[in-house]
Amino acid sequence: MFAAILMRGSRAAPQELATGEALLAAMMPFAKPDKQGVWQGDHAIVAQALWHNTPESLHEHAPETCPETGRVIASWMRLDNRAELCAELGLQPRATLTDPQIVLVAHRRWGRDCAARLEGDFSFVIYDPARHEAWCARDAIGAKPLYYILTDEHFVAATSVAVMRVLTGQALAPSREWIALFASVLNFAHTQAAYEEVKKLPSAHDLLIVREGTCEPREFFAFDLAAPHATRRDVRWVERYRDAFDRAVADRARSHFLIGAEATGGLDSSSVIASLAERLPHDRDDFHTFAMIAMEDEPETVMACAAMCDIRHTHVLMQPRLLRVDAAFDRALATLGHPPEHGQPLVYPEFFEWCGMLGIRTLFSGFGGDEVATSYAKPLIDELHARGEYRAMLDELGGSLPRRLVRLARRLKRGPEDPDLAMRQLIATKLDVACLRRDFVEDSGLAQQLEEWVCPERSELTLNTLAGLYPGFRLGRQGRLESSVIYAASYGMDYRFPLLDRRLIQQFFATPSIEKRRRDMGRYLHRRAVAGRIPDRIAWQVGKSMGGFIGGRPPLEDPPAMAFEELPDVLRSIIDPAAFADTAQALHRSRDRFEDSDMRRRMYFWQLRQVSIWLDETR
Repeated sequence: MFAAILMRGSRAAPQELATGEALLAAMMPFAKPDKQGVWQGDHAIVAQALWHNTPESLHEHAPETCPETGRVIASWMRLDNRAELCAELGLQPRATLTDPQIVLVAHRRWGRDCAARLEGDFSFVIYDPARHEAWCARDAIGAKPLYYILTDEHFVAATSVAVMRVLTGQALAPSREWIALFASVLNFAHTQAAYEEVKKLPSAHDLLIVREGTCEPREFFAFDLAAPHATRRDVRWVERYRDAFDRAVADRARSHFLIGAEATGGLDSSSVIASLAERLPHDRDDFHTFAMIAMEDEPETVMACAAMCDIRHTHVLMQPRLLRVDAAFDRALATLGHPPEHGQPLVYPEFFEWCGMLGIRTLFSGFGGDEVATSYAKPLIDELHARGEYRAMLDELGGSLPRRLVRLARRLKRGPEDPDLAMRQLIATKLDVACLRRDFVEDSGLAQQLEEWVCPERSELTLNTLAGLYPGFRLGRQGRLESSVIYAASYGMDYRFPLLDRRLIQQFFATPSIEKRRRDMGRYLHRRAVAGRIPDRIAWQVGKSMGGFIGGRPPLEDPPAMAFEELPDVLRSIIDPAAFADTAQALHRSRDRFEDSDMRRRMYFWQLRQVSIWLDETR
C-alpha cells in the first residue's frame, strides 16, 4: 500500500499536509508490514508499506528508486506477464528483479502506453523529481484501488481513503451522492469516493499530474466485445477457455508463502479450488480452504468438492451472524476510512485470523465469475432473435418440438425483450426502499446518472454487449474489490480473483455466444471446461440454490430502532421523513418474516447504521 503527496501551485512543503510517518500509520493501522519506507524531496513525499508475498517481493524496496533517472515508484502490485515484459525490455528475469523495477523500465521505454501492456493486479504512482510530475495507473479490472485529491495547490494519491483523513488543512465533506448510493445498496460509484474532495481512479485508467493545467484520468484499455457468430458449437472454444482459466489461476498462485481459498460449494469457488490444487507452490498438505455455511446443502457440496480435489483441510464457519455492526466494522472504518461499499469483508474476519495463524498470506476467491466469465448468458435467445437466426432459436428454446414451436411463435410476435427493463425495475425498487427525497435525486443529478449507468449505449444487441456493459460488471465490481482487498490487507492478506483475469474475460468475449448457453443450462462454456474436475452435482447444477437456511431462517442480527430525528444532518437532508417512517413501521410489523421486501428493509437500516456511525465520527 502507498501514499504520495505532490505540491503543485503551493510553495509549502509537502510535510505541512502530512508527514511520512503519519501516512504510513494511516495505511496500516493494524498489521505491521514487512517493510516500509518514505522518500522525501522538496516538493513531494512518497511512502509505501508492503507485505512480502511473491518470491520477487522479498527483494522490493519501499519505495523503489530508478538509479538512472531518479524516478520513484510506490506500488501495490503483482505482475503476471513478467517473462513477456522482460523479453520485450531486454531484462534478465532473475529472482531479484522486482515488479516495480520492471514497471520503471517499461515506463522509461513506452511512457504512459506501458500501462496497457501490464497484466496482473496493480495500482502505483511514479514520481519524477526532474520534471516534478507524477503518473498513476490502476489495473484493467480494478483489483487494487487508488484514490486521489487534486487541487491547484497539491495532489495526494493513496490506496485507501483512510490516508486522506490524516491530511492537515484539507477539508473533507461527506459526499451526499455516495451516501445515497450506499443507502440504496448500489455500489456503482466508480469515480466518486465517500468524500466530495476524494476521487477514485477508475479501473483501466491512468492519470498524469503536471505542475499546472488540467489533469484528467485517461482510459488505457477497454474490452473488445466483438465475437465471431456461430450457430454450431465447437469444442476448440472450450479448450481455449480452459487454458485461459488455468493460466489465470496459475498466475495468481505465484507466492513465497502458503495459499488458501474460499469454498462456497458453488461452481465458481469449486472450479478455482480444483485448478489451484494442481498448481500450488507448496505441498497440498499445507493447502487450506475456508467455508461459511448458512444453507442446508452447502456442507454436502463443500465437502464433496474437498473430497474430489483431495483437500485435506477445510475450515467451516457455521451460521455467522449477518448484518452486524461490531469490531469488524470498526476495523473496516479505520482501514477504509468509510463504511465498506460491500458487506462481504464484515463477515470474513475469522477467515483472515485463521489464515494469519496458519501462515497463509494469499486467499483465492471465486468472486467475479457470475458477472462475466461464468455468467448464465440468458440473453442468448435475444441475440439469436436480433440476428434473425430462427432455426437456432428453435433449437435453444428447449422442450418438445411442438412446445418449442409455440414458444418461438410467441417470441417472434412479442419481439426482442428490453435488455434494461429488469435493471430499471431493480433500481426503482432499491431507491424506493432507500426513502430518498425526490428533489434530491433529481437536483443532484443522481437520477440522470443512474439512467446512464443502467442503460448504456450499445452498438448492437448481443450477449457480449449486455454482459460487458452490465452495471454489475462495469461498475459494481470495483466497490467490492476495493472493500475486500483493503480490509484483507489490514491482516497482511492478499486477495486474488482469477475469474476477474483480463485475458480470461477477453477470451470469454472472443467466444461465440452459442458456446455460453445450452437451452436452460447457463454457464455452459465454463461447465464444460471444468467437467470431470469437480463433482457433477456442482458442475451441472442448473441454478444457484443451496436449499433453505439451516434452522429455517437466516442468522440475522435485528437492526436497532432508528428515529429520523436522531439521524445525522447529512442523512436527514437526503431522506424523506414520511417514507422513512413508513419503511420503519413495515419492518417492525414483519420482524419474523424474511421475504425479499423485508430483507431489503433490514439491509437498508444496516447500511444507515454504518453511515450514521461514520458521519458521527467525522464531525
